[in-house]
Amino acid sequence: MIGGRAFLDALAERGVGLLSGVPCSYFGAPIRELESYGGIDYVPAANEGTALATAAGAALAGVRAGVIAQNSGFGNLVNPLTSLVLPYRIGLLAMVSMRGWPEAGPGEPQHRWMGRVVPRWLDSLEIPHWTLRPGGPELPALLKEAQPVLDSGHPAFILVAKGAVEAAPAAAGPGAPGAGALTREDVVRAVLAEAGEARLMATTGYLSRALFNLGGRDGDFYMQGSMGHIASLALGAALARPEQRFAVLDGDGSVLMHMGALATVGHFAPENLVHVVFDNGGYESTGGQAAAASRTDLAAVARACGYREALAVDGTGAGGAPGADAVGPEALTAAVRRAMRTPGPVALVVRGVQGGSAGERASGSITVEEIGARFSARLAEGTA
Repeated sequence: MIGGRAFLDALAERGVGLLSGVPCSYFGAPIRELESYGGIDYVPAANEGTALATAAGAALAGVRAGVIAQNSGFGNLVNPLTSLVLPYRIGLLAMVSMRGWPEAGPGEPQHRWMGRVVPRWLDSLEIPHWTLRPGGPELPALLKEAQPVLDSGHPAFILVAKGAVEAAPAAAGPGAPGAGALTREDVVRAVLAEAGEARLMATTGYLSRALFNLGGRDGDFYMQGSMGHIASLALGAALARPEQRFAVLDGDGSVLMHMGALATVGHFAPENLVHVVFDNGGYESTGGQAAAASRTDLAAVARACGYREALAVDGTGAGGAPGADAVGPEALTAAVRRAMRTPGPVALVVRGVQGGSAGERASGSITVEEIGARFSARLAEGTA
């Protein structure tokens, strides 16, 4: 097992000057160390493909660069890997955590397939790869083996097993929210109170857990995995069932990952779709790392993409959230009520704070197959 600073020291010794990536709890300690580590720039990326492209750009400019990501997002890497990095012979290092390997854990079926196939896919692409395990070999030794590959203008992958990198020390936490501050649980409660017969769909991570634990109905959809795709999933459902209202609970990191989906929603403009985005500026479920483009005014983006209405509530407790129409808990209640009663697509962006109970996954009680089946069955019945 290697500590976070030793992890970065090993990369720095090999000349790595830039890392880009999407957070994973397996890399929590190195990412936290990057906040104060001199010599390696860190670029939080919206998704794994943009992380790879960013690292490739740095490499073309003469800086040794690398990517840190989890295998869940390996699919996002494939296009720039095969159409940019390989044909242009760009030597860069990719460090990918192996969630669901060698077996997916209970309640995490979304990791089952990627936990199996990443090494096979790399082999099929003739890309050299090594595995960093808790018992060795050590990271410096693996990087030494990978160096000739990088020097020859080819990518090299180091797959990181669970426990191979020391866990990040527990953060002090945000403490009790200040006056006027809103957490994801406040947003979920407000949506549940005003949802009526709307079918609720929650993105992967803590928002999905919050909906399940705070009283979501058995016909609501709790996403696990597929980060960034809840808006598109809801769009398809809304277009297929125009008589049924749908409300999406989304996060800022999820929206940023595939923000082009907002343009598609705006183009088709389903009147029966409400898109609620909780923007806490970070990836709370992987350790609270800062999100890419955390200063983006997501309500303005939705409006520019063609949403009929875009509302913004400042729930930071400090004021000054970009584009906010109103501030505080009372404003949240009024905004949710308005969003649920206005022809869509409507975006409601709530800028809030991290905090609250993580709660249990829905899949700890029901399978993801059952989640999908119940959602479909309730739509067929036309009941809430």
